[in-house]
Amino acid sequence: MKLVDTHAHLYWDSFKEDFDEIIKRCTDSGVTTIINVGVDVKLSTLAAELESDQIKLYSTIGIHPHNSVKYLSSQSIHKDIKQLEKLYYTYPNKIVAVGECGLDYFFDHAGLLPTNISEDQAIKLQKELFKAQIDLAKKLNLPLIVHCRDDRSKNPQNSEAWDEVLKMIDEHPTVLHCYSGLLKTTQQVLNMPNVLVSFAATLTYPKNDYLREAVKILPLERIVLETDCPFLPPQSKRGQRNEPANISETTQIVADIKGVSLEKVAHQTSTNAARIFAF
Repeated sequence: MKLVDTHAHLYWDSFKEDFDEIIKRCTDSGVTTIINVGVDVKLSTLAAELESDQIKLYSTIGIHPHNSVKYLSSQSIHKDIKQLEKLYYTYPNKIVAVGECGLDYFFDHAGLLPTNISEDQAIKLQKELFKAQIDLAKKLNLPLIVHCRDDRSKNPQNSEAWDEVLKMIDEHPTVLHCYSGLLKTTQQVLNMPNVLVSFAATLTYPKNDYLREAVKILPLERIVLETDCPFLPPQSKRGQRNEPANISETTQIVADIKGVSLEKVAHQTSTNAARIFAF
């Protein structure tokens, strides 16, 4: 069985002390390939520099929407976009996507919204930063890895950010990272053949029936898997650091929902990842 973790952050400080042991657990669990996803220029560089002779490591270039509030001018955005482009040309065989980029309208997140910026201003900055990265992906002929989150604290059916993301990516090849779309969004995605949906271990959380319903609706050919480690461990390991080996639990729940073998899910999701990321 071969598995691909399409979204990890192994350059995070919490992995430094036992990196080799983490990789050993990956190979023991069937993980053969990991994509380390950048969230700003500095961490995109660290992701590209990360190496292992035990497993295939790829990376991405991107700026997370949480970082949009650092850019108070178009000039500053495009300066860092140029830095990302330069990084791609330094590691053209390593970097397989642009992202993690997108829109995050959950402004109650700690530190996401400085006191001197309104929500409207923050949304405008996020859209400008996201558009710049979409343009970069088109220029470099790379797929996007998209982060999207709505604020559903007052309206459980809110899909404002998701609606905007799907409109902005249009038909560009895209992976929707750590999918959290509601039924309406999933139905829209079904009509976007260049878009893959990535499920994380949030699929194992008891409250997330709507995500398990999305797995039922989506063809296996449209699904990839991820851990988003060190974040979002599976239900069996809540409160612990997540790592790529744990992707096997998400694989198993997809197999259970689809009524197919673990091996079939592993093979198809790995094939899907290899196709969109061209490795």
